[in-house]
Amino acid sequence: MNKHQSNQRTAEATTLWMWRQIALELPADWECLQFARDPAVGRCGFADRNRYRLELNWRAFKAEPDFERMMKDYASSLEDSWEGLRTLRCRGWPGVTGRRGEETVSRYGAYFCSLGLLVEVVFAHQGDRDDALEARILHTVEPVLPTSEGRQRWRAFGMEMAVPKSFPLSECVVEPARAGMRFDGPKKPDRWIFRRYGMVKNWLKVPLRDWLHAQLEESVHAPRSETITRGNLHLERVTGEWRPKGILLPRGLYTTEAWINDMDGRLYHGIYITCRRHREWHPDGRETDLFKACPEFTVVPG
Repeated sequence: MNKHQSNQRTAEATTLWMWRQIALELPADWECLQFARDPAVGRCGFADRNRYRLELNWRAFKAEPDFERMMKDYASSLEDSWEGLRTLRCRGWPGVTGRRGEETVSRYGAYFCSLGLLVEVVFAHQGDRDDALEARILHTVEPVLPTSEGRQRWRAFGMEMAVPKSFPLSECVVEPARAGMRFDGPKKPDRWIFRRYGMVKNWLKVPLRDWLHAQLEESVHAPRSETITRGNLHLERVTGEWRPKGILLPRGLYTTEAWINDMDGRLYHGIYITCRRHREWHPDGRETDLFKACPEFTVVPG
């Protein structure tokens, strides 16, 4: 495969993202450079290797707004700074598009009644509007409802996670060769953490089980180890009790697991600390869909 064919395949491939219970499929080489944790109002910004490409905005709304009036008002407010403004509709999404300097910007809105969210998707094109690209992406934007077990799905930065719907995202860190997301529950010590590490061959110098034990905190008591093999997956898991120092500090259940994915060579590390009142949420050793590797997020430029 030559360089042109490799670049073409990357441009045609897509990656599924899920953030704040909103799913969308984007070109595989688009990365999330901005993100918000607030479930009531926020934004995620995506860019390719050259420039900013898309925004996903959300805002909690009690009822569906008047989109026709909203788009007309929005277009009127931009008349002095944009050129060639016009309203349009794509895949059922009402929108407005126009020129802003050397780029064409399209803004679309929709109301997801199942989530009570007003959702906006903003495209930024270099030069003319790519209506085919807009149609492909808008066709994939949809709400992601909690599972029948009451878990919400997140899919970002090479990880897919299913956490209790009462556990909001409290922290997200994205650095070279390391990404992590933390969800805090309504009661202490509820805390679920998901991590993805790269460049594993350069820093992991001990067996994976030894590394996993080295990550245990002092609050973990009576740890029990096991190796789980499912096909090509070899997972190390440690379970125990979460008992921090201090008589009045809340206690709970503790499970941690780690594995190295054969496809991308990354190390995936999950930590589950759950209070006993929410023991029905805690991993029981049989569940396999709480934390998954998503190697398709790793795109190597051609």
